[in-house]
Amino acid sequence: MVADGDHCPGAAGGRGRTASAAARPTAEVLRDLEVTGGGLSSDEAARRQKRWGPNAVHSHRARAWPVLWHQMRSPLLAAAVVSYFIGERSDAVIIGAIVALSVGLGFVNELRAEKTAQSLHAKIRHRAVVLRDGRPQEVEVTGLVPGDVVELRLGDIVPADLRLLQAAGLECGESVLTGEPLPVAKDPAPVPAGTPLAELSGCALMGTVVHSGSGRGVVVATGAEAEFGKIAAGLSGHRLETEFQVGLRRFPMLLVYVAGALTTSVFIINVALHKPLIDDPGGGIRCAGSVAGPFGGRSPGQ
Repeated sequence: MVADGDHCPGAAGGRGRTASAAARPTAEVLRDLEVTGGGLSSDEAARRQKRWGPNAVHSHRARAWPVLWHQMRSPLLAAAVVSYFIGERSDAVIIGAIVALSVGLGFVNELRAEKTAQSLHAKIRHRAVVLRDGRPQEVEVTGLVPGDVVELRLGDIVPADLRLLQAAGLECGESVLTGEPLPVAKDPAPVPAGTPLAELSGCALMGTVVHSGSGRGVVVATGAEAEFGKIAAGLSGHRLETEFQVGLRRFPMLLVYVAGALTTSVFIINVALHKPLIDDPGGGIRCAGSVAGPFGGRSPGQ
């Protein structure tokens, strides 16, 4: 992954490294990357690895504080505070106990799930065939650097954004990036400047799958600088929710609104009937607390 402010050899700004490389002849791309068709040496690859970092978007880590914070986002905490300040101390204690139990159970379950996902993520290993020291060898995809020459074969997942040097009947499925259901034919010939992502026939893009043929390409973008990496990096900070999760997250607030409406109705009726304005100020709060308690934390799977 390239740090902010760094520039890969031969990279251009604006539309990105991959689109820029696709519009240029392969000889020019190789020259700017300071590599030949025979690939990098192991020493040079190690130097570039230290400079550019691993070919990865992000690592999944189970962190307790973010999990706890998400679980603490409950409107019942406000209900407990209001109950305390209006003198309903026993109600505040009861609601607080409900929230504590809900948050505790949710925290333990979610943290356990996060640690399981972290463990599975750590066990996943992908390898790619690259030319190092003039000969093919398998390396972890996280060890790829700009300038590596990668071999592509049937069934391979493209490990980085590649500018194709050779292609023999090569077709890649790019639905993960473009939504195109049919495999796309690839050709080393440069494309016109400004060509859209779905038509970059001179490049094999990270995350796409080789459906047929074979090829060879030079890495022009890795990690978050690759087209797939840009999308993944954008999604990593915002998980998409299902309709069920959205509804479950909004349910506690719905109960709060209902309790507020009931309390207001009782207030208006008491005024109309010339009764004490508030016989039981904590009644609405207790009602919301008793029903919404199990839903006060973060929704499952969020």
